[in-house]
Amino acid sequence: MAARHCIIRIIGCAGLALVLTVLPGCLPFAPSASGERASEGKASPTRTVTDSSGRQLVLPSKPQRIVSQTVATDEILLALVAPERLVALSHLADDARYSYCADRAQTVAGRCGGSAEAILQLRPDLIFVASYSRAELVELLSAGGAPVYRLTKFGGLADIRANIRAIGEAVGETAAAEALVAGMDRRFAALGERARQRGRPLRMLSFGGSHFTAGAETTFDDLVRAVGGINVAAEQGIVGFRQISSEQLLAWRPDVIVVSAESGKEDAVRRQWLEDPAVAAAIGRDPNRLMVVESRALTTVSQHLADAAEHLEARLFPSAERP
Repeated sequence: MAARHCIIRIIGCAGLALVLTVLPGCLPFAPSASGERASEGKASPTRTVTDSSGRQLVLPSKPQRIVSQTVATDEILLALVAPERLVALSHLADDARYSYCADRAQTVAGRCGGSAEAILQLRPDLIFVASYSRAELVELLSAGGAPVYRLTKFGGLADIRANIRAIGEAVGETAAAEALVAGMDRRFAALGERARQRGRPLRMLSFGGSHFTAGAETTFDDLVRAVGGINVAAEQGIVGFRQISSEQLLAWRPDVIVVSAESGKEDAVRRQWLEDPAVAAAIGRDPNRLMVVESRALTTVSQHLADAAEHLEARLFPSAERP
């Protein structure tokens, strides 16, 4: 797995510097004295929710001007709410290398960049950020009076379920969130059943630039287990992401090394890794033991992890029957 791609969405996900798109707007959002948002002279009903960092927020019962600053929340929100309730998505929403919602993102006109002023001009009644969002940006948004909801955990499937439910609560769509989680779980259950029918598990290792790999408590670990495999890094006691040496790679001898590539660059990436002496030796110079998957499969932290798992399964077992 290319570390650059992992960091984009999981430890930086989204830690890429977003290109600023200044969008027209009126005045920054400002709460009324009672904590309720004024709309055409009438106070809408409000409720109090607690975000993933433990902060309490006063929100409209169903926010109507939602801003998403991360690809994960772009993907989840587009599955939960009507697009007219979204005033801006992250700039990466349109980038199919990292986003599973590039097509649906076209139904939302706005894009937010790194400027608090540009975001506040959209008069949002709810802004989703993440623990990796710039602290000064979050502080400026909060100081501007906008409710800022922070998500803090992205370690794997359990965190994705929790985040979907939390976002559903925040936007007033708890039933839709439960349905989204249930649909994802059904797909993982089907993957598990097919894996049980295949028998012997493959020992798999993610590998990327700077020799980073993904161990336990990562989405890669969930992907491997979903297709009935063994994550070699987790087997070796690695938690999260860590650099490994060529000597470790050779000693662990995975059945399959998984790397990622942008669409259209798969062959070039495959050739590059097969020319790496340590990689070539670790897989016995067998190109079939080097699996190239699309970048977004190893970076998504939304319900689209099910798409990523099905993509990995299809690459590993191209002749297997699937629904």
